[in-house]
Amino acid sequence: MPAIRFATAVLAAVMLLCPVTAALSDRGGETAARPPTAKPGDAPTGSVTIAPGSGADLIRLVEKKLPGARVYDLNLSDDGAAPYFEVKADRGGEVWTAIIDAATRTILRAQAEMSISELSPEVQRELAGFRRARMRLSEAVVIAEKLGRGRAISAGLHLNDQKLVFVVVVVSDGELKEITVAPDR
Repeated sequence: MPAIRFATAVLAAVMLLCPVTAALSDRGGETAARPPTAKPGDAPTGSVTIAPGSGADLIRLVEKKLPGARVYDLNLSDDGAAPYFEVKADRGGEVWTAIIDAATRTILRAQAEMSISELSPEVQRELAGFRRARMRLSEAVVIAEKLGRGRAISAGLHLNDQKLVFVVVVVSDGELKEITVAPDR
């Protein structure tokens, strides 16, 4: 999964730097949320605006909006009228997806998508490890942004030799850095 996450982050960074519209592929076994829809008067501007701030702030925003939720995935996307962050959380055995406008950092929608039991076995194993971990994804993002000296545009779970790690992609000085953070160390 790190290769897929890194490729997604590379594509997102290219879209941030170039006036191109592209669609990201489904990441297998995860739900696909609807992107923000175009409004009358929307026009491509050739640039992308992302509000300043940490990826950890976005995670905490969703966890505050959805009491009892634990965010396990953050991903910047540009397959709609405007760039947005798709944030996935485990809440009461259900996958919740929140869509956050990248320019304003406001939650556009948050809704239950499916039961955790409907996810692929690999994602279920990652989530089982995540439930046992003491570290939250927001903490891993803070560490990665500090080490990478940049802003997280993607973060999620991965099993590395059957051990859970957080994989965070940080943009720093126009470059992407994939940083792996081991929880509970």
